[in-house]
Amino acid sequence: MNRGNPPLRTQAPRKVRQGSTDGIIRSVKKTSEKQGGMYVSLSNLIRWGGLVALVAAALLIIADLITVVFAFGQGSMEGLIFRAALSASAGALLALGLVSLYAPQTEQAGYLGLVGFLAAFIALWLGQENIVWAALVANVGWALFGVASLQARTYPRMATILLIVGAVLTGVINIVLAAVTFWGTTAAYITGVGALADIIFNAGVAWLGLSLFTRRRAQEARRPTR
Repeated sequence: MNRGNPPLRTQAPRKVRQGSTDGIIRSVKKTSEKQGGMYVSLSNLIRWGGLVALVAAALLIIADLITVVFAFGQGSMEGLIFRAALSASAGALLALGLVSLYAPQTEQAGYLGLVGFLAAFIALWLGQENIVWAALVANVGWALFGVASLQARTYPRMATILLIVGAVLTGVINIVLAAVTFWGTTAAYITGVGALADIIFNAGVAWLGLSLFTRRRAQEARRPTR
């Protein structure tokens, strides 16, 4: 009779429950799908913001054309009221569109792009309050934003150059107009020339917005379906 220690019993490895494993897998898949859905939603939001910038620029071009007509004494009071309402609503849309234009190049644009974005964005909202110097600050901000975009190569080169040229010309004419107004001289033709320069600027904005909108849509079309 063996009175030694009883033999050790080896325990068989426990089987992992299939149900718990499937639950973990489903949980991981749901988390991944949610994150992917958030990315797609943000991408779509940025893309539609490009369309907002395009629409805002188109409305501002219409307002500039009305200004040109008034500069040569061919407008009416109803047209002036319509231009004021159009410019106010388009300015708010342009501020929203600017956020989407800046979003794809937050890293590539660097500090110059950030300064230009903040200056243009804040000045656009201050412009709604009819602050005189807000327009000049917006011109400087847009010019810096354009230079940063040109360096980042986020948008078409010609569109960015058009934006920069329009912003600089509009800024210079705004300075001249402010000086002329200070001396009490009325120069309607300067206002008309400023509106033409602003059309160049808004054409650049519209081009950037169109590029953002169509590029994002093309990327989604090329994305493989699961």
